[in-house]
Amino acid sequence: MSRLNPIVRVTILLLVFLIAAQLSPSQTTPASPRFEIHAHDQNIASEIETILESSYQRISDFLEDSLTDAITIYVVDDEEEFVAMVGNTFPDWGVACAIPGRNLIILKSPTQFKYYRPFSQVVSHELAHIFLGELSGKGRVPRWLDEGFAMYHSQEWRIGQDVAVARAVLTGSILPLSQIESVNAFRESKAQLAYTESFLAVSYLYREFGEGTVKELVDHLSRGTSIDLAFMRTIGSNYLAFQLEFEKHIQTKYNWVSFLGDTFLLWIGLAFLIVFLYLIKRRRSARTVEEWELEDQGLKRKDEEAKDQT
Repeated sequence: MSRLNPIVRVTILLLVFLIAAQLSPSQTTPASPRFEIHAHDQNIASEIETILESSYQRISDFLEDSLTDAITIYVVDDEEEFVAMVGNTFPDWGVACAIPGRNLIILKSPTQFKYYRPFSQVVSHELAHIFLGELSGKGRVPRWLDEGFAMYHSQEWRIGQDVAVARAVLTGSILPLSQIESVNAFRESKAQLAYTESFLAVSYLYREFGEGTVKELVDHLSRGTSIDLAFMRTIGSNYLAFQLEFEKHIQTKYNWVSFLGDTFLLWIGLAFLIVFLYLIKRRRSARTVEEWELEDQGLKRKDEEAKDQT
């Protein structure tokens, strides 16, 4: 009996280890020292790691800077777990959250939740938030600048966004940049407009004042400089003046004349028109053939009736 005790002990230890592994909420990827990824699905974990490595290099090269500490990423499979980690004030349309102060990213699993944009863009977007958060330190960065930076560096832009901005301009519903601070409280469609305007504002800063503009702005803010003074020192005008300048730019670019004059959009419109006309023509042709068939059937019946009478 005493001979069996070590075997029994080893067996029990193995059983305990296997049960603990099954009960564990997620598995951790051992790969990159930059990232610690917790996910049930290791294929998703590997995909996230690949996306992060590529995005990290791209953003790091652009900013000429890197992150001090490793980033922890959690992929959650249900809404309750997500809310427990990000808080109940997070909007229900959100699928991911970055917490720069903790170097933490929480993602809803793409196998359990529907993503309306490429998963790679979402992951890169959250990584960009971490970069900007470290760059800003304890400084307060406007929400539009934070979101615009993340969108720009995750390469988020779709054709439909042009249309959404044009519609907002034509209906007088463009959002002032200062209002984007409350984006988490917006309904989804309004939030999408806010994100799009944020992207356009950061793109405008880069185009008009150079690719180092955002980094310089955030650097001033990180040292406690007021936002007015930070803008003045970076682009030569205060914050309000920049907002008015940007709104004027948007209204000019996305009015009816410029919208219809945009070559790319014009060709898109023509393509839709050609398809529409083709469908109409096809429907009319089908009706004509149907009418001919009915006429043919009528003539055949008349012929048969004439033969019967003879």
